[in-house]
Amino acid sequence: VMLQALAIVKQKCPRPRSNIGKLFVLIVVSIVYSYYTTAKINLMDISILHKVKEAITSQENFNSKESYRKQLAEMISSVLREIQPLGGNKSIINEEWANKLAAVVEKLDPRISLLEKSTWDYSARLKKMGPAPKSPGIKRHVCPEVYFGNQYNHPWNQHGMEPEQCDYVPAFKTVLTAVLPATRWTSERVNFIAGQIRLSYDIPIVAIVASKAGIDKNIKNFAIKEIGKDDDEAVFMNEVIGDIKTPYVLLATNMMHFNNQSSLQRLVRVLDEIKHVQVAGGSARDLEGFWINGCIQQRMAIYEAVYAMGYYYSKFECMYCDDLLTPFVTTVQLIKDMPFTKGLKDKVLFRDWFATVKISGSLTLSCPDVMFYVSEHPRMTEEEWKTMAQIWHLEKISSYDENVYTFSCESIGITCTNPLNIISSYLLPPCCKSIMEKYMSYIVDYGRDNNLPFELQSGSALGAMKMGGYLPWDYDTDFVFECKDFNKWMEANKVLRPKGCNLIVIGQNKYMQMNCHYFFLELYCHTYNTTSQQYLPEAYQNMPTTIKYANRTVVSSANPGLHSRNRIGFDNLKHAAHWRTLKVTKEGAARGGYDNPGRWNKCKDSKHHSCLDKYPGDGSLPFVRPFLNL
Repeated sequence: VMLQALAIVKQKCPRPRSNIGKLFVLIVVSIVYSYYTTAKINLMDISILHKVKEAITSQENFNSKESYRKQLAEMISSVLREIQPLGGNKSIINEEWANKLAAVVEKLDPRISLLEKSTWDYSARLKKMGPAPKSPGIKRHVCPEVYFGNQYNHPWNQHGMEPEQCDYVPAFKTVLTAVLPATRWTSERVNFIAGQIRLSYDIPIVAIVASKAGIDKNIKNFAIKEIGKDDDEAVFMNEVIGDIKTPYVLLATNMMHFNNQSSLQRLVRVLDEIKHVQVAGGSARDLEGFWINGCIQQRMAIYEAVYAMGYYYSKFECMYCDDLLTPFVTTVQLIKDMPFTKGLKDKVLFRDWFATVKISGSLTLSCPDVMFYVSEHPRMTEEEWKTMAQIWHLEKISSYDENVYTFSCESIGITCTNPLNIISSYLLPPCCKSIMEKYMSYIVDYGRDNNLPFELQSGSALGAMKMGGYLPWDYDTDFVFECKDFNKWMEANKVLRPKGCNLIVIGQNKYMQMNCHYFFLELYCHTYNTTSQQYLPEAYQNMPTTIKYANRTVVSSANPGLHSRNRIGFDNLKHAAHWRTLKVTKEGAARGGYDNPGRWNKCKDSKHHSCLDKYPGDGSLPFVRPFLNL
């Protein structure tokens, strides 16, 4: 059943947010699939549910509030209690179990709905259904919509979804305020936009301008806020929005025109009815007539960010997005809770704000039927992206316009001076990793140039076996060589010292350490005067086993997989923080050196995109191909 459900999982949840999300979706879809195919339940299904319960109650694997975790655990437990007595027996899956588990999925990610709704769950009602009843728990600020069908206003279809007549919503002027971030607009443009909005809506309008000169003060309910030369743009905007009395605010970024194509009621209606959504925007048409939906997906991982236009999920004919390139409506409270960052302005200000909104768990929608008229579609310069890189510690950014920008560690404020402190919570930045790999190449090249046998050892061998390179939570590099060559290896200082590294003897004729600026490499010798290649067939002993490491081939143990299994012990393919950052019990040491493989230390800054505990404790692809969707 689990295997049969895989195809459905890919269709329903191509990009779940975490391993737990994948696990839940797989189980839910499996059980739903079982129900509809009258599949049978067995002991394997019971054991899987036990694992789900354990995963949900684990502090390390589920970093939500404790009360929320307990709520989800109880939902799983209630299904488990009903299923458990049936373990090993032939029983038809109960539809109620499937619905309960589907509810858990929807709680974990509200964008995914696997439930069959018992009530009408669409953006509008059909004309024959009559007026929409008042919905318990929904405070409506605008009237619901009714759909008049696809022949209404045919063939143009610029009408069809129309607001109902209702008498139980407040006046729209008490619902939403339009804010014009107009510090770089001409006074004529400010007056025109304010006038156009006033033709459609009797709502408060606030313009943030560099100068009041030329602004029409006769426009009704129009406030002009002049920013001082020394005022911070972000702080000033926070203060202006903080004083707004309506619950919703329109941020009319880059606006050039306004008419009834820009339905503000539609955006407020979406925010009213979909509680997990806090921001709603629309599409945009520029001065050349080019239209975009404005919906951006953004992901940050391993000191890299990827922005792409498009969507994975939708609801009420709106796209779920991580960022918007268009004007948008949000709540005043959200901006009070997550104010714009001091020192930022224009496009960078909004990229940063949407990134903050995303990590807070609030969701964003773009409704492409709501079209705004803008002067141009936002394009970020390299310097603007560099500011984002400095704020969010990003060495590489792939922009939504398909440009790619790379930044040095120095230019974005990343330092490699204390790698042990970094790896106690975070993945090692790629620039730091490349420094270590460069140091490693000094040893590899010296050994090859001087015909000195050596092999990767310990964590370095494990990294090569699992990921084809340096583990991004490692602290050093390990080699083993033959003791008879000890003095020859010490002669490497002639090559190393001009490069800023130095070999020192720690254990006489046994162990040496290569110290460089930020990292060190460990070289051990053994007295057997042979390498592990002796375990290869005699015909292969003169051709040592090599393995990919940092984009080159390096001599490894004769059997890299066997070496790592025996050297690291149980669950060697699962990940664990560096031993210098852990406390290991005697029992853990007996199992190979780790108490809880697959578990990470709790991160110091849970919002950082490269916290170790944001990544699975198993598998290589999330680290070597973090943006790969399979």
